[in-house]
Amino acid sequence: MEHNPRVIELGSLSRAMRAMGDVDPSQADAADRMYGRVRRAIRLDALTEDEGAALRQEAQALGAVVIDGRIGSGGTAPRIVVSDDETLKRLGSGLESRGLKSMGAAVRLTLAAYERTAFTIAFADGDRMDLAAETRVMGILNVTPDSFSDGGALPNPQAAVEAAARLADEGADLIDVGGESTRPGAMPVTEDEEIRRVVPVVQAIKRDLPLRVSVDTSKAKVARLAIEAGADLVNDVSAFTDPAMLAALRGSRTPVVVMHRRGTARTMQHDTAYVDLLSSIVGFLRKRIEAAASAGIPDDKILVDPGLGFGKSATGNLQILRELATLRSVGRPIVVGASRKSFIGTALDLPVDERLEGGLAIAAWAAWQGAQVIRTHDVAETKRTTRMIDAIRRT
Repeated sequence: MEHNPRVIELGSLSRAMRAMGDVDPSQADAADRMYGRVRRAIRLDALTEDEGAALRQEAQALGAVVIDGRIGSGGTAPRIVVSDDETLKRLGSGLESRGLKSMGAAVRLTLAAYERTAFTIAFADGDRMDLAAETRVMGILNVTPDSFSDGGALPNPQAAVEAAARLADEGADLIDVGGESTRPGAMPVTEDEEIRRVVPVVQAIKRDLPLRVSVDTSKAKVARLAIEAGADLVNDVSAFTDPAMLAALRGSRTPVVVMHRRGTARTMQHDTAYVDLLSSIVGFLRKRIEAAASAGIPDDKILVDPGLGFGKSATGNLQILRELATLRSVGRPIVVGASRKSFIGTALDLPVDERLEGGLAIAAWAAWQGAQVIRTHDVAETKRTTRMIDAIRRT
């Protein structure tokens, strides 16, 4: 999408009036109608001087405020438009009617994507998982000798099945099986070795347990063989770096999690500086979604992950969480995986085995900000946390 638009939340009118016994219900209904007029901002990247002038003219006619960004080497600059929802929608329509169709459509479609709340995952067997009914929890099952938290804990498929059963009992909605460590600095493993680690485990879990299983891999052949063994979803942290991955997904009708990462596991922490971190993430994910759509993968098979800990500084990870709602601009379900990661240790000055509370705080915050899936080592505690958040949201 041209200009990489993203919505930035400035405030909201909650449903508090519905709980007030001293306010007439009709006033609460009026407050609900006003909720759509909440003030927000939408950032548009890489506008030329002429495009910026046209945007400003249309926005000012509607009473919206335009903030100019710095001009880059290409002679373009970002612009941020601040107004209420209804005015921003009229702005999109006005730009389209003035002949600025791509810019107007970008505003209109991004606002629609941001407001979307009904999501499902469509599995290859025809079943669907409703992501709007409750926050889903993805339990981590590493079958690697060198993962940062639990490497070597599951030496054979039977041990993995037993671990998966425990995670299911604790409330996991999906089990994510990984055979290659993606921690910073990790060495890659061969395709054959990853297949040896992952495929028998997926096959054993699907044979013995009624669970949805995800395979955490960047290799198309590993994904394909895992899907043949019963995997229901692919968690691709490299976002289709393997050009054969899209064909494997399309041919098997398997859903996928697309994650933002700059570089590889060995290099991703070498450069964690961004001009605008969230715009980089949104733009990257949007392009990967477009690539998947062009390959014939429907939108109900695509989830997105901002990639906490993957090519970001500790401060950058906290910024992603603080502005997590902006990822709704891409209009896809959001997966957040922060469990036991080093930026929690940095914030709390704690080793990896003492980061539970930090991870639960992030799970609660992410669920409240609109994440549909939380990926975690600590399933029971995370499931209780997200159930509580869901209960608060529903009241």
